[in-house]
Amino acid sequence: MAANPSKMTDPRKIRQLLANAERLNANELATACRRRLYELGGADLDDPVERRLAQAVAELEETYREKHGRTQVAGYTRRKIADAGAIANLSDWASKPEVTPGFLALVENGIAEFTSEYVVAEFPDRFAPHVAAAARKRLEQHGVNVPQG
Repeated sequence: MAANPSKMTDPRKIRQLLANAERLNANELATACRRRLYELGGADLDDPVERRLAQAVAELEETYREKHGRTQVAGYTRRKIADAGAIANLSDWASKPEVTPGFLALVENGIAEFTSEYVVAEFPDRFAPHVAAAARKRLEQHGVNVPQG
């Protein structure tokens, strides 16, 4: 029976499974491993918006890890969040007029739920109406099923 990353809690073991999945070209399993690593990023937070933002930061840091072959903290992003808070940062990112390469990569890899736009669309009542509308519009323009928040 194959390992189920959605039940795993040890990032080290998930990364090993991910490496094996990539080596074997098991793309669905690799995506499931990445999704689980990101989910674990906010597991200790009670506020759902803060938890989802932590998961998005975990995604960014895992991307850095894969790109650079070592752990790299998203220091600037973490400082910005600490200074202004989750809502302000998500609002800022989701309202930017340009589409970021990170957004496109997540959408193309089928894990758009880790974009700031998706988090805003999940919790529209926590954001200004124009921010929620901008997030929904960007997601729709890129073929993402928008969550019903």
